[in-house]
Amino acid sequence: MSEKDVYVELAGKVQMPNSRWIPMILKKLITPEDGRMLLELPLSVDEFAAKYKTTTGEAEKKLEEFANKGVSIPLEKEGVKKYFCVSNVIQIHDATIHGALNKNYHPIPMEIVEMWKNFRETEWFETLKMMEKLPTAAHGRCIPSWSTVKDNPELTDFENLKTILKNSPVIAVVDCPCRWLQVQEGTCDKPTFTCLSLTKGSVKYIVDRKIGKVLTLEEGYAVLEECEKAGLIPTAGGSFGQPRQLCMCSVPECIILRGQVMYGYDLWNRSRFDAVADPEKCTACETCLSRCQFGAIQVKDNVAEVDRNKCFGCGLCVITCPSEALSMKLVRPMSHLTGEGATA
Repeated sequence: MSEKDVYVELAGKVQMPNSRWIPMILKKLITPEDGRMLLELPLSVDEFAAKYKTTTGEAEKKLEEFANKGVSIPLEKEGVKKYFCVSNVIQIHDATIHGALNKNYHPIPMEIVEMWKNFRETEWFETLKMMEKLPTAAHGRCIPSWSTVKDNPELTDFENLKTILKNSPVIAVVDCPCRWLQVQEGTCDKPTFTCLSLTKGSVKYIVDRKIGKVLTLEEGYAVLEECEKAGLIPTAGGSFGQPRQLCMCSVPECIILRGQVMYGYDLWNRSRFDAVADPEKCTACETCLSRCQFGAIQVKDNVAEVDRNKCFGCGLCVITCPSEALSMKLVRPMSHLTGEGATA
């Protein structure tokens, strides 16, 4: 297999066989020989040592190097740890960026972070077209900011951010791989250490790779409060049930919301709530205009108006409204989350 074919085949492993950027990124991270080894995974340390006629110590060193670079994922099943080649584009995107940001190996090709940004602005849109075709229930969703809906008696546990954290067996936080570079370049002023993982497996991966921090429940609540103040949009993968992770997103940086807001892709579901404005309280201060990242608010005749067709139901505008003219109204039934007869 030629050098080019190795990188192309690895791109196919993450469902991007025609990618231009992913083979170039992989070439920065691994040699062609490394690539051929990755294509032979999954293997345990002992299996790898036997296959390549090396010691278990050298085998473990090589497999850990792959994991630290984000090109393989270690998983333990029935007491046996095996290393798997990355298998989807989000996985390799996040894992390779986190590996670089946390300097888990040397030398660090930091240029891959910029290359991933270029990928998000070009080839990624082909994947978004496929994601649009998934059933509605498989899409991610917005979760309303906690302080704006906490007193609503119909709020479910799956929409209550603090309850989601309370019901999670573990909590860990990592940097946002979409936003980090823009913050470093000064084009985004929002915090980055805000992506929350909520399952034992994902938190173990974070700890083992040294790419984040385990949080107490109170520390998790503090992250939620920080994100509210900063104007970050709470989102979760999957429309229903206890989320496995919480992403705190911003437009235009978010790998999903960029396509949705700026280019019209139908990807993530809004929450069951909409922001509504009370014309009697509104002072037309326009604070809400900069807080809304969906272009859903206009001020007409000295009164704020919310376009329901654009509102994502995040509540960020409500948090900073000085006259308390904005509030969150429950406008969609539970079927909106379950995917059974979801409404707009």
